[in-house]
Amino acid sequence: MPEAEFLARNEFLFQDFMVMRFVFTALAFWLLVLESPARQQPNILFIAVDDLNDWVGCLGGHPQARTPHIDALAERGVLFEQAYCAAPLCSPSRTAVMTGLRPSTTGIYGNLNWFRDLPQYREWVTLPQYFRQHGYLAWGGGKLYHQPHGKFSDPISWDTQYNTRMGTPRPPVGERYRHGLKEKFSNPILARLIDWGPIDQSTTETADWRTAEGAARFLQKHHQKPFFLGCGIYLPHLPWYLPGEYFEMHPLDEIQLPPHRSDDFEDIPEGGRRMAAEAGGIIRESGKWKEAVQGCLAAGSFADACVGHVLKALEKSPYSDNTIVVLWGDHGYDVGEKKFAKSALWGQTTRTPLIIHVPAKLGGHPKAGSCRRPVSLLDLYPTLLDLCGLPANSKIEGRSIAPLVRDPQAEWPYPVVITHSPHWHGSNHAVRSGDFHYIHYSKGGEELYDMRKDPDQWNNLASDPGHLTTRDELRKWLPETNAPHFRAE
Repeated sequence: MPEAEFLARNEFLFQDFMVMRFVFTALAFWLLVLESPARQQPNILFIAVDDLNDWVGCLGGHPQARTPHIDALAERGVLFEQAYCAAPLCSPSRTAVMTGLRPSTTGIYGNLNWFRDLPQYREWVTLPQYFRQHGYLAWGGGKLYHQPHGKFSDPISWDTQYNTRMGTPRPPVGERYRHGLKEKFSNPILARLIDWGPIDQSTTETADWRTAEGAARFLQKHHQKPFFLGCGIYLPHLPWYLPGEYFEMHPLDEIQLPPHRSDDFEDIPEGGRRMAAEAGGIIRESGKWKEAVQGCLAAGSFADACVGHVLKALEKSPYSDNTIVVLWGDHGYDVGEKKFAKSALWGQTTRTPLIIHVPAKLGGHPKAGSCRRPVSLLDLYPTLLDLCGLPANSKIEGRSIAPLVRDPQAEWPYPVVITHSPHWHGSNHAVRSGDFHYIHYSKGGEELYDMRKDPDQWNNLASDPGHLTTRDELRKWLPETNAPHFRAE
């Protein structure tokens, strides 16, 4: 072989060798990255659904609820059948979840105040921030705090806010409030919010779907760090403006009304009657109750579709066996049983869905089952740290319910404390044990219900001689101190 030809051929062989060497070196590097301790840490998919009450199939709050995607998640994970909010109002509830502190500790009882405006909480480390401090990437979209954008979305908590919108489009002005009730509500907030009806836009044109799509796209990408991915769906928060297909899923002539008693409030104190307000009576007496129930069921099915889109993306992603899924609603919602709204301490307004799925690779069980122990959304912060093996945060309240995630039948002696303080008139609390629901009003008066025999809370036993011991035992769990109402300047 001529010398020139030999040198040329070997030059090409040398170049091929260097290319292959580079490829194998890069591949080895990525394998090391993928197998590094950071990659082995569990990811978190944190799905919040606004105003989602127990009207989901797996909880049986309404027999006509159609939520197949949430139900499927409950089949795979642990469904907490007795999960309760820290407060039956959006901002106080979400503030408690994200800070790990009770409303009675922070003084955040309403929707108009922000915890970082308080000097003692200006530098507070929230749940997603804590994960960031321990090497996680934190992305959030939609309504996770009280708003999806601005101060009330807590931008400092996130590396990226991938969607700062929420909800669905409103119909043209002439097509709103066809129920004819707007002028009957004295509360301007309820007058503005209580409405329902179909819209011309498709599901994919809504902001909530874009939030779900943003989370789905995140799951399709390669991430070198473990992640905390927050996805906040606004519906079924009022108004219930939805694509018509969701109303069609719940035909009006087939709607079943929830239970109600006209004499329900005869044995409850004035504090409870104030919380009941007027909207429930107006809607029931107007003949529009079935329409309202249809709207709520439709909104729940819409939210379920958004949740399903994210869960399907996770299943198809490389993260499916290394991601803990948490789905929660920020509080309950009453659609006419006692009132029409949230902001009350009964079960209808405080019980909320909570599902935690831990993949088998991370120690979870394929069908972990349901847990009937009472748990609080306040417990989410310490629980997620526990499940991910992160150091405990000694500054937060709540208890890790990781033992119940691992064994839903484990002993759990703790009741849930729920706080609501309307109109700056002191702090009112509920205490929910496994069998009883106790309510204490700051201006005087109590309620006690045996939930085994009276799940609709119609028979107040607070003065019943046979239940005084139970009442007094639950009283002991009331907060010893209540922070004053924080009023923004």
